[in-house]
Amino acid sequence: MKIAYVSTYLPQQCGIATYTDYVIRAIQKVSPLVDIKVVAEKGALPFKQDKFEVVPCWDRNENYVDPIISNVKDVDIVHIQHEYGIYKFDDRLPTLLKRLKTERKRTIVTIHCITPFQFANGEVLMMAENCVKKIAALADEVIVHLESQKAILERLGIHSEKIHIIPHGTEVSNEAKKKSRLLLNLPEEGKIMTVFGFINPFKDLDVSLEVLKEVKEEVEDLYLFIAGGLPPGASKKAKDYVEKLRKRIKELDLTDNVIFPNKFIPNEEIPNIFGASDVVLFPHYHEDRSVSGSLHLAIGAKKPVIAYRMPKFEEVKNISDELLVLPGNASGIAKTAIRIFTDKEFEQYVLERTDQYRRATSWPVTVRKHLRLYLGVD
Repeated sequence: MKIAYVSTYLPQQCGIATYTDYVIRAIQKVSPLVDIKVVAEKGALPFKQDKFEVVPCWDRNENYVDPIISNVKDVDIVHIQHEYGIYKFDDRLPTLLKRLKTERKRTIVTIHCITPFQFANGEVLMMAENCVKKIAALADEVIVHLESQKAILERLGIHSEKIHIIPHGTEVSNEAKKKSRLLLNLPEEGKIMTVFGFINPFKDLDVSLEVLKEVKEEVEDLYLFIAGGLPPGASKKAKDYVEKLRKRIKELDLTDNVIFPNKFIPNEEIPNIFGASDVVLFPHYHEDRSVSGSLHLAIGAKKPVIAYRMPKFEEVKNISDELLVLPGNASGIAKTAIRIFTDKEFEQYVLERTDQYRRATSWPVTVRKHLRLYLGVD
């Protein structure tokens, strides 16, 4: 069996590229006889070895249909990793899927994000529903990560038997706290609450500062680690937001308690970022139906997470619904963090549930579900 993944790929700084890499590495461990080809967007690094190759050959800003078709002729299954920003809203991807049918290739599409019409901003995004409807209808099988995503596709008329819910995989890590803090030059003692990822206004980092202010009144020697920097090509709005945060840190007299290097975190440091943390906050405001890869990294490190009660974080209820807090409720997040820090019985409950969920969604478990689908036994 030979599978082609049509996707962005490393070293591109893209969540889909990282996701695809996790899938491939897990499949190589679980089923090393599978032949894998990444038909990647230009920007990926070309690579070739026995049963694995990366062929960068297409560009999202050009007509990518022919380059992809010419590079999947030797495969049995074409698995497309879909995200709006990569494939846009035009007819190229539907045309590709139609061409793949004439080539008699079995097609699977993982739809990572669905934006409901009522939450679409701008004329282009208003096409988001129709876009995923068309793509899902043309694919032989569709993978989504959430029940809410499946429900939307069913509403759009996609037959439920072709929609497969496979959770986002979890990379299990167990980096020691003391060692991680030394490596990252973080305080060796005290509690660290972490927010992780690119800096964007929708991530409500200013709310995290309010949380720190309140928790600090109950928990001594406390820090907020803003682990991340501006994304490539950051907008003026995002740059202004960084300055707003720095100003707010001073206003709240939190300069000694906030660690904010404002820099990109390389992949090799990520396990230590979470290893160094005591609690990880996700006050991100999203109405998209999608899953947070960063959330799974925190869970994989067996760290308590506190998140907004939003579709993006609906999985957290599988650990504890009490870890979900209404958007903007800084005091609610603070009280939940205080309980984790001060109530050992509650903390142990959260840690045990987190461990159970990270094992249930670990990449080996997740890719076995992919493999069953590839083999037609799902």
